[in-house]
Amino acid sequence: MANICRTEIYVHSNMSTIDWFEKLVRDFDVDDYIGQFGNLEAENLIDKIGCKWLTKYDWYREDDHCYFLSFESAWYPPDILIKNIYTQVAENDSGAYLSGRYWDENFQPIGIFEIHTEGELLTSEIDVEVDWDSENFWDDVEQAFDDLEL
Repeated sequence: MANICRTEIYVHSNMSTIDWFEKLVRDFDVDDYIGQFGNLEAENLIDKIGCKWLTKYDWYREDDHCYFLSFESAWYPPDILIKNIYTQVAENDSGAYLSGRYWDENFQPIGIFEIHTEGELLTSEIDVEVDWDSENFWDDVEQAFDDLEL
């Protein structure tokens, strides 16, 4: 596995909870995400958020019922952070769920995830061999994402 992992998170909920979430995280920096959604009793970042380091990459409101977050991290998706985002969102809306995908810079692995009412983070992943010389290599990666199932 390469060092950089991109994680895309979709927070799905009712409009009032997405309103609350958007207002909460709109101006967050990485330290704010760690403080709000990390395991504060842990001594290192791996135990706090599930990865060695974290960079906020992108964020926006997708629509009335979905908020999008994207992070880059070391080696793995920030699974503890994802679980804690779900826990806080679910406190406002018991029907809320998170979905998303992740990939490392060499696509070994790529994966999808979902977390819903039971609070369990479900994942499915696969290694993808890409032809780096092809300008359409991302099409192969997208197809591999489409083929994954939870």
